Amino acid sequence: MFAEKEFPIEWVDPSDAGITWEWDDMHMPAALSALGGDYVRVIAGGMAYGHQRLDTPVEMRIRIWNGYAYFGLATDVPESEQAAMWERRDEGARAAIQTADAYWHERAVPELSAAYDWVATQPVETMPAAALADTWDQVWARIERCWAIHFYAIRGPYQVLDDLADLYESALPESAPAEALGLIGGGDHELQAVERDLEGLTAIVRRTPGLSERLTVPGVAFDELVREPGAAEFWTALDAFLAKHGHLGQNFDDLALASWAEEPALLLTELDKRLRNPGASTTEERRRRLAGEADLLADRARDALADDPTRLARFEALLADARRIGHLTETHNYWIDRAAQASLRRFVVRVGRRLAAAGSISGPADVFHLHRDEVPDVLRRGDDRRALIEGRRRDLQRFGAMHPPRKVGAPSEDGGGDRFDGVRVDSAGPDELRGTGASAGIVRGTARVTLTQDDFGAVQRGDIIVCPSSNPSWVPLFAIAGGLITNTGGVLSHAAVVAREFALPAVVGTGDATTRIADGRLVEIDGTSGVVRLL
Repeated sequence: MFAEKEFPIEWVDPSDAGITWEWDDMHMPAALSALGGDYVRVIAGGMAYGHQRLDTPVEMRIRIWNGYAYFGLATDVPESEQAAMWERRDEGARAAIQTADAYWHERAVPELSAAYDWVATQPVETMPAAALADTWDQVWARIERCWAIHFYAIRGPYQVLDDLADLYESALPESAPAEALGLIGGGDHELQAVERDLEGLTAIVRRTPGLSERLTVPGVAFDELVREPGAAEFWTALDAFLAKHGHLGQNFDDLALASWAEEPALLLTELDKRLRNPGASTTEERRRRLAGEADLLADRARDALADDPTRLARFEALLADARRIGHLTETHNYWIDRAAQASLRRFVVRVGRRLAAAGSISGPADVFHLHRDEVPDVLRRGDDRRALIEGRRRDLQRFGAMHPPRKVGAPSEDGGGDRFDGVRVDSAGPDELRGTGASAGIVRGTARVTLTQDDFGAVQRGDIIVCPSSNPSWVPLFAIAGGLITNTGGVLSHAAVVAREFALPAVVGTGDATTRIADGRLVEIDGTSGVVRLL
């Protein structure tokens, strides 16, 4: 039970008190600014659209209390009929399996790309303030559409992996929780492209005389690097990398966080690590190894199902579908979660510069302390909001010191959890944590508690990352780390999926690893059993 005085809650709707609300510390583990909270409401709108497309009569609600995002699910369907309701939802998702690939490549990606291009090309700096106020609303509407695409596009991919894992685990009941998901290992898509392109950048720096030394100089600017002899090749390659992958870099779904395109120094740090401590294998070598392991797992399942031709045929069909679209459980994050956030943030900062130039706010970043519906009014009237923003900045600092409860509202028991959210496992003792084994392997290393973008630079080759959760922006770290421990998630969470793609031993869903494990502590993790030992 939480202390209401320490974390006050005001029910927006009287019926809110009858709902179980859970803090989304997987995606938004820190207190959010006013505009950051409004962006999370956009995400919730996408969730609601996904339920609507599958005719699921539930209402997804979002509340921001003391800067923290809580989600609740409301429905008028009697409890006795809810199991059937969710089964109908699953059947709708199964129907989407066969259309998911065509929908993604023929409709979703073109529409997403067009939306991001439209936002980027708006003449924010020159259009009249009243026109910019109208454009502000149009930009947010386009980003809302991106999130609607998100929560429809992922239904089939997640469903096919769930169904495949259910069948595999029924045939091989002794298998580890994440083993079945290794069946789609070794695919070649955007996550591998990010790391391959980083390898390419590193190779250019390594063969350019004097450039690697310049990368290690604190605060070195890109305009200085380009003047280094022979640096033109690197500059051109880096520009191409940022044009392709620059929307990555934000470690969580917080609109205040910058991407690599905005702060390329975040990327330089990762290149420097590779130069000083090269890895033993390449992305392609790792991918081929994982593909081979996936085939061995498939053969194991075939042997177990050999006497049941009906189930064997079902396995082959699910495996084919999973290998075709399963990657979308993570590549959608690359294309939408990261790209939509980066697109909107860049636009918001540009608007912030306009407001700062007009004297309405002190600096461009202050725009994040305004609400979405306040900005058009400020643009049209030119109001001075500096005092309001200062008060909200102080509030955000106060919120950041709070310890939000994981659940509020109607009491609920932690159930078995699905493969995405997982369960939080109670630890066995002071020197042991338990979670879910998400990516196989036993490894020892130095714990690096990684909570913010600024912490990324401290993670060195072989370190064990300890964090709330992760996403594709963490690919550069995953490619050099020795292991991963998260507070949140199950075997289909973003952290688990990316860890398996990079053969990184991982334990997820420990609940409180970031507070129980001290930075610099020697730890051992077992990515199969889900046990973390503090050494």
